Amino acid sequence: MAIDRTIQTKRSGSGATMDSLKVPDNINEKLGHNSYRGSKTNAAAEEIFSGNRYSKQTRFGAADNKYEGSERRARYRYNNPADDPDSFIPKPDPNKKAPDLLHQGVKVGSAYVERKKVIIWITVALVLLACALLFLPPLMNSTTQETTVDYDRNIFQKMGMTEFKTYALSNYSVYSQDAFSSEKNENYRVIEMTVHVQNSSPFQVVIPQYKALHVPTKYEDKVCYVTSARRAATKDGEGKVVGDVIDGFQGKDVTVELMINVADMTEEELDECVTGMVLSTVNTKKKIARNVYVPCLPAMLFISNAVTVQLDP
Repeated sequence: MAIDRTIQTKRSGSGATMDSLKVPDNINEKLGHNSYRGSKTNAAAEEIFSGNRYSKQTRFGAADNKYEGSERRARYRYNNPADDPDSFIPKPDPNKKAPDLLHQGVKVGSAYVERKKVIIWITVALVLLACALLFLPPLMNSTTQETTVDYDRNIFQKMGMTEFKTYALSNYSVYSQDAFSSEKNENYRVIEMTVHVQNSSPFQVVIPQYKALHVPTKYEDKVCYVTSARRAATKDGEGKVVGDVIDGFQGKDVTVELMINVADMTEEELDECVTGMVLSTVNTKKKIARNVYVPCLPAMLFISNAVTVQLDP
């Protein structure tokens, strides 16, 4: 098919053909910086990549401009720490109470216990220990092998009944005055019982006297007195009678003397009377310093049923 050259020439207008097309001379101007003026993204890229413009003046270097003098301020904060808000040290509050150490926990075994309670327990334990050492009495037990009856003692050898009764009231622990009812020496038996006294404290124990704390009701009018057999022989530096003395943590055998009116009594009744008695110390005290004594609880002795006494030899 033939092409109409006339029509082609008219359509091209100026008569130019594809071979006659040229690039405009002002293309560089059209593609220049001004062509990106309306785009912020292109402007930023042009600023970054346009030759030597990548410097502190770029947007990536703006931080140095924004924080100008930061090195100087850092040096100032280093030399003046008190002015640095990050290194603020609060001053102590005079009204603030110190931590309560008494309520802190202390590990006891596998559990924690409040320190205050531990201190209370220790204090109570120490107080109880001190009370035990000062006030608890020594231990007493009767020795059955050395309980004897003095059949040959003549209680009226130096004095009559009235005088002897008065002497007993002044020097012995008289249990019943009615027991001094007979004028016959053979109606009385003096029993010497050996008693072991154990002092479990570090203080010296002084036992001035003993007494009958309990006697079977049937024999209350038969017991004359109870006393320390060696009381008259034990005296202090001033010549005063002090009774039995037991040193700290020591044990000692002492002799307790009982006198019983055996008139109309059988041997079984005498044994029942003695073994049913409860003895105790009188005015027991402990020496804690020179010439300083503190009273302690009385020691008691339940006479053993194994003790045997005979009415006649």
